[in-house]
Amino acid sequence: MNRPMSPQQLDRILEGKPRLSGSRIIWTLPAIGQRIGVGPDFVRDTLAKQEGSPVKEIGGRYYAFEEDLISFLRARG
Repeated sequence: MNRPMSPQQLDRILEGKPRLSGSRIIWTLPAIGQRIGVGPDFVRDTLAKQEGSPVKEIGGRYYAFEEDLISFLRARG
């Protein structure tokens, strides 16, 4: 039986490969929060709900492209 691939496994597979967006994917609320210095609750309850937010949810998992996340925060700051 095939087990679903975890975000970490996918990141390891894709590491070093060209990315279409030119930016790495940050998976999970805690990882996104850690990258920008906030908690996972803030990412889910506030940041992800902002209009134009780069934080997306797919299959119950949150992710963001790092470059888009940083650009979004700079534009808001």
